[in-house]
Amino acid sequence: MSLADRVEEVLVRHDTDFSVLSHRWSTSSLASAHSAHVDEECFAKAVVLEDDKGVVLAVLPASRRLALDRLRDELGRSLHLCDEPVATRLFPDCVVGAIPPFGSAYGLMTVLDASLEDQPEIFFEAGDHETLVRINGDDFLDLLEDAMVAEIACDSPLLNAALVAREKLYDTLLALGRAIAAPVGRGETWLARVRRAVDRVAAGLDGHIAETESPKGILREIIEEAPRLWREVATLEAEHASLSDACQELRERLSDTACPQAIRRDALELVGRFERHRHRGADLVYEAFGVDIGGG
Repeated sequence: MSLADRVEEVLVRHDTDFSVLSHRWSTSSLASAHSAHVDEECFAKAVVLEDDKGVVLAVLPASRRLALDRLRDELGRSLHLCDEPVATRLFPDCVVGAIPPFGSAYGLMTVLDASLEDQPEIFFEAGDHETLVRINGDDFLDLLEDAMVAEIACDSPLLNAALVAREKLYDTLLALGRAIAAPVGRGETWLARVRRAVDRVAAGLDGHIAETESPKGILREIIEEAPRLWREVATLEAEHASLSDACQELRERLSDTACPQAIRRDALELVGRFERHRHRGADLVYEAFGVDIGGG
């Protein structure tokens, strides 16, 4: 467990009581909340934005998405999502995608969503993908006393449902990775374990497709909210079909007489394809909604 240097400085300087929680490595604030069994409503995530006037840190609950147009109107600025290299330079003591909510510690203006004022306790990223900080809600507000407070977040139940299906699929991919990495030993036992893991991946993919591609799914919402992204949506849907076919092909090849080395190679390639798909999906959601769901 580790705290970013400037986060620790802020907490110590204000003599703030806090506790540190470790959790399974995660790729986003929402996934961190789920991994640590924390209510997403009281998990403060940070989104980095910029325009020609400078950089702004927006802080809102992990369960909600940034209403970028609302924030632009509130500040009278043409803000857009910050590029990763810029964020890396601004937060040198943090891992990419694990930004703490204290913009002032990094010389940045901070805008806090009003809903976080009502939380009895607050959790936030400590600066990496495995550590959270928990503090009293009033102490959190004291630490952000210089922040502007406004209603900059909106609910996105479709996104939340899609993320649940996404995390379930990711768990099946982790299980497939463990099955592949196990010693081959007696080939039949190894093949049976991989076969079960591939079956779970295929089922997880079916759930992911059903959730995201339904008439009321997140991909339809993206088209409605940001029509310019229709090509990216079409690419993801085509990848869904291709990945489903690849799972079926691998399942058909997993007979008791299959060559374990060949199966391991093809299964690793399949996992890699899923990972690249996750990256593209995360980029699309970030482009559409300003929500970092993690690409890894």
